[in-house]
This record gives sequence, C-alpha cells and structure tokens, in this order.
Amino acid sequence: MSMVIVVGLVLSALVPFVVQLFPAGTDLPVLAAAVLPFLLALALIIKPGIVGPDRAADGPATERLGAALLLYLSPVLLLNVVYPLVSPSMAAVDIDGVPLTLVVLASSITVPWMAQAACLPIYRVLGDLMAERNLEEITRRFCQHWPTILVQSLPLIAVFAVPMWLATGWSATVMIDYAVLCVLHLIFVQSLVLANVANRRGLWAIAWSGYAAALFIAPTMWWLPPLVGTVTQVLAMRSGLRYLGFAQRLSMRVFGMDLVRGLLMGAVLWADKFALFLASKGDFQVVAVFAAMLPAVVAYNFYFVHLAPGVDRALHGMHRDIAEAPIGSLKGSSRRLTRVVDRSVLLTGAIAALLTLSVSLVMAGVDPLHTLLAVAAAAASWGFMVLTLLSYELDFIGEKTTPQIIGAVHLAICVLAFTAGGLFGPLTGAAGSYLLLGAVDFVLIGVAWVLYKHHWSQPEYTLFWRHATTW
Repeated sequence: MSMVIVVGLVLSALVPFVVQLFPAGTDLPVLAAAVLPFLLALALIIKPGIVGPDRAADGPATERLGAALLLYLSPVLLLNVVYPLVSPSMAAVDIDGVPLTLVVLASSITVPWMAQAACLPIYRVLGDLMAERNLEEITRRFCQHWPTILVQSLPLIAVFAVPMWLATGWSATVMIDYAVLCVLHLIFVQSLVLANVANRRGLWAIAWSGYAAALFIAPTMWWLPPLVGTVTQVLAMRSGLRYLGFAQRLSMRVFGMDLVRGLLMGAVLWADKFALFLASKGDFQVVAVFAAMLPAVVAYNFYFVHLAPGVDRALHGMHRDIAEAPIGSLKGSSRRLTRVVDRSVLLTGAIAALLTLSVSLVMAGVDPLHTLLAVAAAAASWGFMVLTLLSYELDFIGEKTTPQIIGAVHLAICVLAFTAGGLFGPLTGAAGSYLLLGAVDFVLIGVAWVLYKHHWSQPEYTLFWRHATTW
C-alpha cells in the first residue's frame, strides 16, 4: 500500500496545477470525489494480493508487472495524448468533401473489432508454442503462415466497408481511402501478434510509439502511422523473414470458423462503437464515448497482463497433477484453479467498476451536458468487458459454441438499439441505446456467470475427463 500512498500524495500535490487545465464552470467538488474510487482501483492494480492470498505479485514482481501494464497500455496512453493535438490539422483536410478526421475515426472504430477476427487464426497457428515462448520458433512459424492468413483476411474489409458505405453514402474515393486505411491497420495489428505471443512488451510499445510519432509529425499523411508501426515489427522479425511464403496455410473451413468466432466474440466489446458511428454517420460525442470505454480497456488489459499468467500457472499445475499425481490430489488442484479464476474475474470487474465510477464523476464535473451519455456508455462498457471475460473463460475451458451465441445475441440487440434510437423509452439518442444494450447485457452476464460456474466448478472433468469419455 506504500506505493498507493505515494501516488496519492503526488496526485494531491498536482491538484492546484491540474485545476488550471479545466474550463470555467467545472464542478470541482464532483471532480474531487472521483479521486477516491480512482485510488482504490489503483490500489487493486498495484497490489492485487490485498484481496486474496496470491503473494506472487509482491515486491520486485509487482514493479515488473506494473511496467508491463504501462507498456501494454501504450496505445491508449500515447494516442489519447496525440489525437487531440493533431485533430485540428486533420480536420482542415477533406477527402472528396468528407473531413479526414471522420475517415480516420471510422477506421479507428472498425479495426479493433476486425482485429479480433483477423488475428485469431494466427493465435491458432502459434498456440502450441505460446507456453514455451521460444522466440526463434515462434518467429519462423509466424512468417510461414502470415502471408496466407493476411490474404485470407482481406475479405473482412468488405464485411465492414459495405455497411459503412450504405450508412454514410460516401463517394468511391472516400470509401477507397477508408478501405486502404483498414488494410494497412489489418497488416499492422497482425504484425503485433508476434510481440504479444512472445511477451515482448517493449517491442509492442515501440510499435505504438512509432505509430504515435508518425501521427504527430505528419497527421495528414493518414497512411503513414500503421506503415511505420508495421516496419518496427518486421525489423524485429528479420531472422524469420526468409520463411515468408504461401506454402503453409489453414484450410478455409478452419479459417472461416475462426473468423466467425472472432467476429462474434469481438462484437461484445467493439460492435457498439461501429453501430453508433453508422447510426449517427460519425456525428456523436467522441470524447464522452471514448472516455467512457477507458475503464473497461484498462481493466481488460490488466487482466491479461497481471492475472492471466496466474490462471495459466494454476492450469498447468492441474495438468501436471492429472498426469503424475494420485487421483485424490486432483480435488485440491481443481479447487486452487477455480479459486484463481474466480478471483481474477471478480478482481477485474471490481477494478473496472471503480474506474467507471471515477470516470463518470470526472465527466459530470467537466462536461455536465453529456454526463448521461458518458455514464450510460461507461456502465454499458463495464458490462461489455465482464461479458467478454466470461465468454473467454467459457471458450478457454472448451465451451466454444456458448460464447458465440452470447456474442450473436449481443450483436443483434446492439444493431436494434442503435438503429431504433430511443423508441424503447423516454431516453433518446446514444444514451438511450447504451442503456438498453447495457440492460440486456446484464441479463447475459447472469446467464454467462451461471454457465461459467457450472463448467469451472469441476475443471478437471470439463478439461479432461469429459473429453476422455468420448474416446
């Protein structure tokens, strides 16, 4: 807790200077109230062991994991600083009558969802190498499969470009630029898989630093940032470039299944932004919506950087006991694994909830006119994150169909909510859509939680014995 106290003192010392940054009329008491939930969330992030028996994150390990989290969050940190600085320059440029900022925004809300589907086949190819983290072998196999997977992924652009064109009515010139920008980002995000699988957080941060630097230096050269980011990753994989080719490929059936699975599971976290853009033709409160999603993004990344390794260790321990230990010891391994997974999910949800409260209070103090939208979007985003996490846990334990059904239901309600607007009550516009979608997702969370507890209550049976009995 000493680190939390130090951070709290530093933040308190900075308050007089930070206050000067806010516009006149800012509700400072409301803003001050946001500090407490933020510090509580920070305490859980820095010292997650305070809510459970896990002491592996104490001492130097905590510092390493804290640094890893900062590196992993580099795109959030860098782009939230750079975009406001370059937006005026981008807004001054039109593409066939459409502001460049709007085209870039359209790409920005498309790529995260598209990446969920486009990167899943690569993770399938590298899956058996991820535990050992043999960088040379990972690089070789990645380079063998990447060109074919990239080509197979290109039809995804049409999946997003067609509804974008139908909703906006943009000209062919604008749509071509949008499609090219999506292709460049598709190449970039697939190139990042290597750094992610090999756990090279520094290389991940270098990619996004190059992206942000290019955006800052030449904001109107819209094609440059993803190109620079990709170059940083290609240079890092230079030892494996001789293996590039089209000889290795996944079957279209397996590849297609991965694309559908990625689209449906990714829809929970990202489809709302795409649907909101289509429904409003890009005319929505970008700052409020993106600020609202920050708590979910931070907590989501915290889980994968800080908590997922513990889940993997507990799972490997149970696999070891299944192979070597007496059957009687499996109960203990099973309980340990269930406890670790439960704690990880609940801790991530708690951190996201505290950050959501903090961001909601900040938005209420800084921008009272859009508080309802920010709060509705933030609460819904918390639900998106928790539902995605539960879906991943179900998928991880072998329940592949259930998460896709959950994603499909979410996507259908998302389309309905944003196309119907406020027809379902007195609240209209984006705020009403987020409230409707969030309400449905809370029901889905309840269903997913029951299924999650059912399958993870006896992980030794779900992961091994159920499959063994089908042989």
